[in-house]
Parts: sequence; structure tokens; C-alpha cells
Amino acid sequence: MKKVFFILLAIALISCAKVNLQTSQPLKVDINMRVDVYQHVAKDVESIQNQIYGSTPKQINAILLMNEAYAQEYSSDVTAAIERRKARRDTIERYFAKGYIGEDKDAYLQYVTKENILSDIKNAVESAIAEENADRSTIYKAIAQKNGVGVSETSKVFFDDDYKRAPNGYWFEVYEGGRYIWKQK
Repeated sequence: MKKVFFILLAIALISCAKVNLQTSQPLKVDINMRVDVYQHVAKDVESIQNQIYGSTPKQINAILLMNEAYAQEYSSDVTAAIERRKARRDTIERYFAKGYIGEDKDAYLQYVTKENILSDIKNAVESAIAEENADRSTIYKAIAQKNGVGVSETSKVFFDDDYKRAPNGYWFEVYEGGRYIWKQK
């Protein structure tokens, strides 16, 4: 019995030999993993944009006579910014339609041209741009913080959504030919 024990012990010790995993080249491990926070940002963007521009409410919200469910997740500053954007929506859309303003690659409003703007409304256009961009900034920062992403990533999602919603003729800063240019949709 002792012989069998020693034989098994010897086999066990021999089988536990040291294995050298060192290589002359670093190991390459291809892990294709993507944490898609974009989906969460996109849901927040859609919720906010629907509050500003309107949309067909989801069936459950229509039954319960509720606005978007996400609305309660935002701070009072963000909610106020959404309401101000909603109140000035018609003015902004009028300036877009006249070609005075466009949306840059970061989803902020900019002049497309100042030459075609009558001097008596130039101040109103400048004021609308400044107020809209301040509210957009508040919203973009809040969504970025909520989802743990950068403001630039959030603003790109807003830009994509705005571009999809915009009618033909609105100006956007788009990437074309290796650079950003202003182009009508």
C-alpha cells in the first residue's frame, strides 16, 4: 500500500511540472468588446428632442396622459432649458428656413451668412443663437454626465438627430472631402 501511495505521489509531482508561458513576442489577444453607451445617450436625446419638437407619444404615455417618462430624470436647470428651447423653436426654425443660421458639427447654432440679414433683426438673430446655444450646452453637459461620456460624444448624437429631423434646405456643417463645410440638407 505504501508503494502505491509513493507511486501516485511521484506521478502527481511529475505531472505538476513547471510550464513556461514566456514568449519572445507579446501575446496578441483580440477581444472585440463594445460597451454601447451610445444607446443610452440616444434614448435621452430622443426624449429631449421629442419634448422640444414633438412626436407621436408612446401608447402607454398616451393612455396615462403623461409626457415623456424621461422628463423626471433631469434637473430643474435641464428642464428649464428644454422649456426655453421649446418656446423659441418657431423662431429658430424661421431663421433656419431663411438661411440665416445653421448647425455646426458640434450641434450648436452658427451664422451661415450675415449679409442677408436685415440690420433691424440682426440683434434678434444673435440673441436667439446665444440663448439657444447656452441651453443646448446645459442639456449636452447633463446628458454627458448622466451617461458617463464626453460632451463631444453627446453633441454628435444631438447633431445626428437634428440632421434627421430637419427639412431639406437647412444648413449643416458636414464632413466632406477631408474637411468640414457648410452644406444645405
